[in-house]
Amino acid sequence: MSGAVSAEQSAQRGPREWALKVGPWILLFVILAVLPFQFPSFRVEQFCFWMTLAIAACGLNLLTGYNGQISVGHGALFGIGAYTTGILITEFGVPLFGATVAAAVVCFFVGILVGLPALRIKGLYLALVTLAVATLFPLLLEQFSAITGGSGGLQITSPQMYRGEMRERPIRLESPIAGLANDQWKYFLFLAITVVIFVLSRNLIKSRVGRSLVAVRDNEIAAESSGIPVSKVKILTFGLSAAIAGIGGSLFALDQGQLYPSSFTIVLSIYILVAVVVGGASSIIGPAIGAVFYGLFSDVIIQQMPDRIQPARAVILGVLLILLMLLAPGGVVGGVRSLQANFASRKGGSPGSDPDLIM
Repeated sequence: MSGAVSAEQSAQRGPREWALKVGPWILLFVILAVLPFQFPSFRVEQFCFWMTLAIAACGLNLLTGYNGQISVGHGALFGIGAYTTGILITEFGVPLFGATVAAAVVCFFVGILVGLPALRIKGLYLALVTLAVATLFPLLLEQFSAITGGSGGLQITSPQMYRGEMRERPIRLESPIAGLANDQWKYFLFLAITVVIFVLSRNLIKSRVGRSLVAVRDNEIAAESSGIPVSKVKILTFGLSAAIAGIGGSLFALDQGQLYPSSFTIVLSIYILVAVVVGGASSIIGPAIGAVFYGLFSDVIIQQMPDRIQPARAVILGVLLILLMLLAPGGVVGGVRSLQANFASRKGGSPGSDPDLIM
C-alpha cells in the first residue's frame, strides 16, 4: 500500500517539478518578447547595450568563474572586437555579421596571446598582466589613429544606395519586417545572439570540456594527475573567453555606429567584472543578471537622482557592491541557491532540480 502511495506521489511530483523548472523560463521569454513594445526607443537602445555587456561578462565568467583565471582586461578584448568589426566594414566592405565572425576569430587568437603568461603565473600576477592590457589598449588606439580614428572616433560606414547613387553612409540595422521599428528589430536580433551565446556556454560547461575547466580551477595538480592537459585547457579557455567578449564588442560597434577610445578604458573592464560578481560567478545566467543590474543602476537609478549626486555614481556603486557581498557573497545566483538549499533542508529533502542546470 505504501509503495502505491509513494508511486502516486512521485507521479504528482514529476509534473510539478517540471513546471517549476520550465515555468520561470517561459515567463522570462514572454517578458523579453514584449519588452521592446512597452518602452520608448532610447530605452530599447539601452537594452541592446546591456546585452552586449552580458555577452562580454559571459566570456569573462567562463574564464574566471569556471576556470579560475583572473582577468581585468576584458574591456580591451571587447574593444578589439568592436574595432575589428568597424575597420573591416569601413575599409574592406565586409558584411556586417561576417565582420562579427571575423572579430570573434581575431579576439580568439589575441586571447591566446594574452593568456600565454597564465602558463607560468596566476592569481594577482595574472590579473596585473591583464590590467596592463586594459590600460594600454586606449593608448594604442590613439597611437594608430590613421586606422582607428584616434580621439576623433571611427565612423563605421558602408556603401549604400542614396538618391540613385552609391555613397558611403553610416551603417544602420534596418528592420526587414513591416511594423517592426529599427530599434525593436535590433533588440530581437541582439537577444537571439545573446541567447545563443549563453546556451552554447551552458552546453560547454556541462560537457566533458567544461568539467575539465572546473577541475583545473579546483586543483591543477589533481587535474594533471587525472590526464587533463592543464596548459592546453587554460590557453584555450582564454581564447574562447576572448572570442565571446569580441562578439559582444562587435555587436556594440554595430549598435553605436561610431567608436571612441574613451569607451574602452579600464573602467569598462571593471564594469564587466562587476557584472560577473554581482550576478554570480560559476553560474550560467549570473552574467546576464549582473549586466541588467549594472544597466538599471547606470541608466535608470542614477539618472533619476539629483544632479549633485550623479558624480558620486562610482561611490554609490561601490557601497552597493559591499552590501551585496555581505548579504550574498556568491552574488544573486549564489543567494538564490542558498535559499533553495535552506528551503529543501527544512522540508527534509533535496532541491527538486539541479541549480547549475538552471542557473
